[in-house]
Amino acid sequence: MANSGRAPGTGTHCLLLTPPGEGHVYDRYLVEILLTEGYNCFEQRVGGADLTACSLVIISAGAAARLSKATVADYLRGGGHAIIIRPPVAWCDLFGLSAPGETYALAKDAYLRVNADHPWLAGFPALDLQVPGEADVYRPGAAEALAFLAGQPGQAIPSPAVALHRVGEGAAVVFTYDLADCLVQFHQGRPENASNGPDPDANRDGKFTPDDLLEGRRDFGLRHVPQADVHQDLLVRAIRGLTADRVPLPRLWHFPRGAPAALFVNGDGDGMIWEDLQWTVETCARYDAKFTFYLMDEQIGAFAAGDLAAMRERGHAFGPHPWVSLKPSVEEWRGEVKRIMASFEAKFGFRPQSVRSHSCIFPGWDETPSLYADCGLRLDTTFISGYRFQSGYANGSALPVRFMSRSGEVIDCYEQCTIHGDDVMASTKTLLPAQNEDECIELSLQVLHECATAYHGVYHPYFHPVYLGERGAIPTRRWFVRVLQAAQRHGMPSVSADEWLAFNDARRSVVMRDLIWRPETGELSLKVESGLPVRGLTVLLPPCEGRVPASAALDGEPLPVTSVPFEALGWSAVQCDLEAAVPGALSVVYGRRDSLGGEQ
Repeated sequence: MANSGRAPGTGTHCLLLTPPGEGHVYDRYLVEILLTEGYNCFEQRVGGADLTACSLVIISAGAAARLSKATVADYLRGGGHAIIIRPPVAWCDLFGLSAPGETYALAKDAYLRVNADHPWLAGFPALDLQVPGEADVYRPGAAEALAFLAGQPGQAIPSPAVALHRVGEGAAVVFTYDLADCLVQFHQGRPENASNGPDPDANRDGKFTPDDLLEGRRDFGLRHVPQADVHQDLLVRAIRGLTADRVPLPRLWHFPRGAPAALFVNGDGDGMIWEDLQWTVETCARYDAKFTFYLMDEQIGAFAAGDLAAMRERGHAFGPHPWVSLKPSVEEWRGEVKRIMASFEAKFGFRPQSVRSHSCIFPGWDETPSLYADCGLRLDTTFISGYRFQSGYANGSALPVRFMSRSGEVIDCYEQCTIHGDDVMASTKTLLPAQNEDECIELSLQVLHECATAYHGVYHPYFHPVYLGERGAIPTRRWFVRVLQAAQRHGMPSVSADEWLAFNDARRSVVMRDLIWRPETGELSLKVESGLPVRGLTVLLPPCEGRVPASAALDGEPLPVTSVPFEALGWSAVQCDLEAAVPGALSVVYGRRDSLGGEQ
């Protein structure tokens, strides 16, 4: 982003500092967090940086360990605003924190309690969150707590988990825990519980699944809260709070055309025949829904290539449902995935992009997503709340999130975790009581509603087509239809795996640069360019200095400006279509609320 030439701390940069070398291996996941949240307007640097021209600096834990306290102090006292992820304890006085005592100085796998009374946290979607990993336990000081540490849900102490402090003319928000490390642990669980780690099959259910990686990590009472996403919401609130009076940082919304959430529904091929698929597709057609089918060898052999192509023309997607055994080695799994991909492509003439394994088998920790990416499978759906949980956000997210390697590299494979599975909820195999269809419907509609109105994520259930075809023991037709109807009522677009992957790739490829804010006239201008074609891209615009967007244009063509209720933050939204590699000039004129007749 271009320097506006303003005084220190009043420019329009958003700068992310991450470390250049060893240590703090997951720091680069902060890039993923910002892209997931749509802040595609940041500049990343891995070495030393002049902070003075930046309105907002986000400093990773590793970068903080390499910076001098004096550098950060000078920046803040000169009017800079910063978000610092788990800074050195020796910096505590700079941030209005009192040093930890000799004992109880660290909290391992604790909780936090959001300070709902703070104006920055109004309308926050959840108050209690787990904090995997370590947090520094500071004694209360002059800082304002945005969230408190807690030993158990709802049992907060005065020590802050996230704190705000004014320093001279500037301000800082401090996360006392490592946000990047926390989210990787939510998303991928514990490497030591992997099938090739020291505690394979950690939950002792007799197979290698994501449940093993997450064993001991999840709180049953919080299973229907996408906790990793809510941690990211804390970062969004910090960004909004620190920039509210200096620059309106735009953000790309998670979903196309201003939708509040999305429906991603699919099913595994176990026992499926073509008539089951046909019933599913025709039912989807009544509700403008798309379905993704995961095929086993039986369906690959039985289904005609032309029939499958016709279903793809109607917007449905297909992927493999690989299977070797309950406890395959990584190499056995690699061989099976390559085999079924070759069989699939030879029969149908295209390479699928998404996958769910049979029995949710997932050997290793980063090995499976790495081999998926090598094979062209870039969207996995295997993480599901199964054994002892039955439903919920297994990886803490309702959004598509990319995997990390042990060495801290991002793997080009997303996980879109499955919230509900028909056989999981309607049987006792999870060590929990089986739910009848009415109970399944009630819970599904509740979680779908919260997904659309509070968490703004993807509601992702699976339904086996063999049951939808009424050829199995579990009644699911009424359940399936009620979900499709509810999603339609909430304005949630239904996406296939291929469609969802394409949108997320395109959204992440968008670059917002050359951002200039002219507070004297209320004009915001920036360049927007996408590496891939994208339709219905939604740009969220925050209020700034008491003003809200009144009009907008892309390359001189007017764009409608609407207010949206997402996150209770007063966002305004504009929508646009972008072609690949064609820069566009977005301009926004802000006006006073009273001159616009109050809230838009």
